Amino acid sequence: MEETPFSLRLLVDEKRNKVVLAEACRDFVDVLFSLLTLPMGTIVRLLQKHKQQPMRLGCFNNIYKSVSDMTIDDFETEACRTMLLYPRSIKEIHCRRLKLNIDDTEATKFFTCPLFPRSCKKYSNFNTSRCSCGDLMTREFQVSEEDQLGSPIGNNDDGVFVSCRSSYIVTDDLRVTLSSLGVISKELNLLGYADFDDVKEILLDAGIKEVPSFYYTIYLGTLTFIAMLCLGSCLSLGNQVLTLLGCLFTSDAPLTDTFLRKHCMAMKSKMLTPLVQEARVAGEVNEVVTLKVYVRKSDKAILYAECREEFVDFLFTFLVIPLEFAWELSVDHLNMGCVGNLRRSVKELSFEQRREAMLPYYYSCRIQLLDVVIQETPEYECLVSRRSYNSSRLSKTIKKSVLGDGERVAKLTPVVTSDSASIGLVKGETNFIVSDDLVVTAMNSSSTISLLSKLQMNISDIEEQMISIGKAQAISLLRASLITTSALSNGLSNFLSKMKLKEAAPSTFKIPKSEKIL
Repeated sequence: MEETPFSLRLLVDEKRNKVVLAEACRDFVDVLFSLLTLPMGTIVRLLQKHKQQPMRLGCFNNIYKSVSDMTIDDFETEACRTMLLYPRSIKEIHCRRLKLNIDDTEATKFFTCPLFPRSCKKYSNFNTSRCSCGDLMTREFQVSEEDQLGSPIGNNDDGVFVSCRSSYIVTDDLRVTLSSLGVISKELNLLGYADFDDVKEILLDAGIKEVPSFYYTIYLGTLTFIAMLCLGSCLSLGNQVLTLLGCLFTSDAPLTDTFLRKHCMAMKSKMLTPLVQEARVAGEVNEVVTLKVYVRKSDKAILYAECREEFVDFLFTFLVIPLEFAWELSVDHLNMGCVGNLRRSVKELSFEQRREAMLPYYYSCRIQLLDVVIQETPEYECLVSRRSYNSSRLSKTIKKSVLGDGERVAKLTPVVTSDSASIGLVKGETNFIVSDDLVVTAMNSSSTISLLSKLQMNISDIEEQMISIGKAQAISLLRASLITTSALSNGLSNFLSKMKLKEAAPSTFKIPKSEKIL
C-alpha cells in the first residue's frame, strides 16, 4: 500500500501547552468517527496492547479477561468464545475503506462443510463450527463486500462516514464542524483569543504506514522551520490514534493530551446519579432475569452475585456493543470524557440518516434486556456446475437467466445446532459468581470458600437479596460498568429490594428450546 499524505493542522497555545483547535481533512474525520463504531471488546483489546499507555476501562477489562480465562468447555461452541474475544462490527467493511483503520480484527470469512453441495448446504463464519453431519466447516468461500452489505459500497472518492470534501474544525474536546471563517473566529473568541498573537500553527504530516519519524512544521510569522522529531515507529500515526482512543474516555482535552503531552490519564471511577426509570427508560421490555446478590449491610455494597447463564450472556454482550451505542444505551447523559461530543458530531455530519444499535446475526442471546437489534440472518446462493463442485464464490442472489446447461443454484443458510435446550454464549445449566467489579467465574471451576476468604467478609454483616434485572437495571449496570470499578454496587444498589431473601420468590427463568446460530 502506498503511503498517502495524512495531515492535521493544529492551532497551539505554546504558553499553556494546549491545542486550541485543529483543522482536519475528511480522511482524519472519518478515522475519528470510526472510533465510535468499534465494539467495546475490541477497544479493550486494542488499549491493552497499546504499549504507550495501557489503560483500564471501567469494568470492561474484567469482563474481557473473564471470557479469556474461561475454557472452551464453558461455552456453547468454540466460536462463541472467539466472537467475544474478537467481536465484529456491522461497520467493518466500511472501516476497511479508511485511510487508517486501527481495528486489527480479521475480516469476516465464510466456510462450508466439505460435502457441500452434494448434501450439506450450510455455512458458518467460523471454521471451528461443525456441520449437522459432524464435519468441521473448513471449506472457505468468497463473498463480495457488496453482497455482505446488501448494497453498493461506494468508491474511493466517496467518504466513509462524511461526504463533504471541505476541511473540518475539530475542537480540543472533539466537537467536529465544517470549517469556515465564522466557525474559527467564533471558537477563538469563545476561548478568549482576540487574535493569533498567542497561538502558533503546527502541521502534522505522516504516511499511513508505520513511519520512523514525525514532522512538525511550525510557522512563526514569516519564519518557517522544520523540526524533525525521531520518535520511532512506536509513535506512528496508528499509535497516536490509539492514544487518542484512550483519551476519548478520560480527558476533556484529547487532542492536547495526544499530540502535545502524548499520554492519556488513568480513568477515574465516578459516582453515578440514580437512573430514574419512569423518566428516562421508555419501552420497558417484559424479559426479566433474577439473581441472588450478597450485600454488605454496613454500606449496602454488593459484594458479589450468584446467577445462571442468562445473566452471564447478558454481561458478555457488553463486549460486542459498539461504543456509540454503549453511550446511547446509557441514556445519552453519561459523563465519559468526550464520547458524547464526538457522537453528537456524527449525528450532525454523517450522511447516514439513522444509526441503530445493531449486532451481527450470530450474537443471539437467551434474553434481550437492551434495545439492541440483531441483524437478519443472511442467506446466500452458489452457482453449482453439473460436472464440478469447485465453485468458491457465494452471492446474495443469482439470476436464473445466467444458468448454463446443467448448472443449478444452491441456497446456503447459517449452520445451527439444536442439540441443547440452551441458546446463548455460555453453556446452560451452569451457576456463575460475578464480583462487584464484574469478574465472572463458573462455579464448577472455582471454590466459593476461597472467594469468601479472599473478600475477608464479616459473615454477620452480609445479607442475601434477590434482585430482578429488567431494562432499567440493565441500562444502569451498563452505565456503571463503563465508568466505575464497582458496577454491581453502583449500578444495582438503587434497585435493591427491601425484602428479605425468604420473602423473595426464587428465579423461575426458563430457557425455551430453540436453535443457536453459529
